[in-house]
This record gives sequence, structure tokens and C-alpha cells, in this order.
Amino acid sequence: MSTDVRDRSREILRAELADAAADYCAEHGFDSVTADDIAHAIGVSRATFFRYFGSKEDAVITAIRSGRVSLADGVRSQPAGVTALAAVRAAITPTIDAVRADPDRLRARLLMISTVDGLRARLSLDRATSRDGLGAALAERTGDPDAAMAAAGAAMAAIDLAWILWARNTDADIAAEFDRAFALVGAAAELRLER
Repeated sequence: MSTDVRDRSREILRAELADAAADYCAEHGFDSVTADDIAHAIGVSRATFFRYFGSKEDAVITAIRSGRVSLADGVRSQPAGVTALAAVRAAITPTIDAVRADPDRLRARLLMISTVDGLRARLSLDRATSRDGLGAALAERTGDPDAAMAAAGAAMAAIDLAWILWARNTDADIAAEFDRAFALVGAAAELRLER
């Protein structure tokens, strides 16, 4: 039992250090700081930093991962009869609440990620895993694995678009941008070439 408590305490501390590291990197520029700079700024030794993270990239990725909600679980809790995209849009509500609680912090992190190729690359692998999990959850609910995977891809495209729309407009409401992005992706199949 004491091992479980120690493990939980370690994970809590790791998440707190990751959050502080991500905030520091977003504020000072990811490429402008070293792991030593981060360790000093967040109040730990270099050895402690590297006990929890293999690199500054690991610290930032850990912070981003720890704030995620499971879209697959959210879809599984939606009522029957809603469209797949509507179910995913509803499942993202906890993320919207978190963004509204601290929009400046999340926008700074998004802007940092968008400018650092290594972070974008590592997160794209996470996106693929999320898409696959979401597709599996949608397949469970719809009984059509191929259509479910298409819906999962469309939903992930809408989520990515919402983040882009929100990050570039500091006056934007995150929920409105998610609504707009899901509507745009839903209408994209009917978009016609005119030239």
C-alpha cells in the first residue's frame, strides 16, 4: 500500500513539474532555454529534473498529455441517436471548461507547440493514437468500423482546426471555435470547386 501512495505522489509531483516546465518554456521560448534553465526556474536540481524527464521535450509533452480528456470515454457516455461528430463535440466539453479556466496559459502552450517541429512531431503520434481510440469507440457505438474511422478522422480534423482558429484570435471563445470547426468539417464534404 505504501508503494501505491509513493507512486501516486511521484506522478503528482511529475505532473506539477511538467506543468511548470511547460509554462517556463512557453514564456521564455522553447528553443531559448536548456533543461538546466528549466530545472533552476522550477526549483529543482538538474538531477531531479532528469529523474522525472529524459529531456525538456519530455517535460512539455508530459504536461500536454496530463491535461487531456479521453474522447473515446466521452463518446461512450453519449446517448444513442446523436451523430458521431455531435458525440465527439459533446465529449470535448471538459477540455473547453479547462481552457476557459486558464486561456492565456493554454494559448501560450499552443503557440509554442506550433513553432517547435519536435513537439509537433511527437504530438502527431499522440493524435494518431487518439484517433484510433476514438474510431474504436465510435465503432462500438455504430457497428460500422470503416465509417467510424472516417468519423474519427473528421472529428480530429475539426479539433485541430478549432485549436488553430482559437489560437490566432485572442478574442475568440473556445466553445464557439469548436462549434465553428465541427460545422466547417461537417460541411466540407459538400464543398464544391468553382474555378
